[in-house]
Amino acid sequence: MQAVHNIPEICVQLGITDVVLSPGSRCAPLTIAFARHPGIAVRTVPDERAAAFIALGLAQAQRRAVALVCTSGTAGLNYAPAVAEAYFQQIPLVLFTADRPPEWIDQLDGQTIRQTDLYGAHAKGSFTFPADTTHTDAQWHATRIVSEAVGLAEQFPAGPVQVNVPLREPFYPKQGEELQFGPVKVTRELPGRPQLPAAVLQELHEAIRGTSRVLVVAGQHPADTELLLALQQFAAIHHVPVVGDLIANLHLPAAATYDQRLRPLGRQDVFMAVPEPGLKEALKPELLITFGQSLISKALKLYLRNAKPAQHWHIQPAGPVADTFQSLTKVVRMEPVDFFAALTSPPSPLSKSREKSDVGFVESSGSPSLLERGSGG
Repeated sequence: MQAVHNIPEICVQLGITDVVLSPGSRCAPLTIAFARHPGIAVRTVPDERAAAFIALGLAQAQRRAVALVCTSGTAGLNYAPAVAEAYFQQIPLVLFTADRPPEWIDQLDGQTIRQTDLYGAHAKGSFTFPADTTHTDAQWHATRIVSEAVGLAEQFPAGPVQVNVPLREPFYPKQGEELQFGPVKVTRELPGRPQLPAAVLQELHEAIRGTSRVLVVAGQHPADTELLLALQQFAAIHHVPVVGDLIANLHLPAAATYDQRLRPLGRQDVFMAVPEPGLKEALKPELLITFGQSLISKALKLYLRNAKPAQHWHIQPAGPVADTFQSLTKVVRMEPVDFFAALTSPPSPLSKSREKSDVGFVESSGSPSLLERGSGG
């Protein structure tokens, strides 16, 4: 049982400070361990569906993983709506679902369902905690699983991860028994910041300079003052309009010196709903640059699908990228703030004989090179 008691200690060492508990009999060892750990803020919410959405909000506000604990059977299924939301909004959750030991699955035992990989394609991953942790290798395995689960949940793009924990009786500590937390070994993930090679940056610079109509569109994204300032500089230098969707968090002043004339456009639906004759055609971008997640504006989304820009770059450091506007030609593997900051500085001089590097971005097959497009597409 010590391996189970180590779970909250591993979570704390990896930066998790909050857990939402939905108590039950089978999950009692997990519940007690989290409740007694001094480094964890505990919220008890008996209804699992509500508990999962509360955890979702906490993780979204804190921008770090939050843990959830529930009992066996259909309790874990009640997490599913919030798990789906967390997956598509890229919000980190670590779900500890208590379970029967494997030999009792499909044996008509109460509160027993098939809990392995319970959330399917709507979770980033699923781990199964060892049912027997008496051997030292099993203890190492148990520790490693929890570290990997937390790391995977927070690794970009963030999302929900399940740890299924089979538990045998006895579930409760003896009267007066003290739970021990640590020492325990954890594995930490250190985030990196991808940067583009100089040859690629020069190519992007030249493409922007050689295109008459460039548009930046931001989808759902956490508020980021540094990003706002980088966007302002980019827009000013390249004379590029920025459209921030309602959920892009780009409409608050970044600083006292922020130029309000360069604030991202956030009321595009006002004039897109009933535009002046020829306005939509005149505003069609030749180069569309996007970052962030989905757009809540249906009018903007449909307009960009119909615009069919010759080039569409999406800025995202890792993970799968959706072709929402059916025009994607390049995926630039950077943080948006680093991308816009890099394109506000003059490109480094390069030898003409130096070969163009494709490292750092993905180009759709059949799309012309940015330099080959030339001025005006």
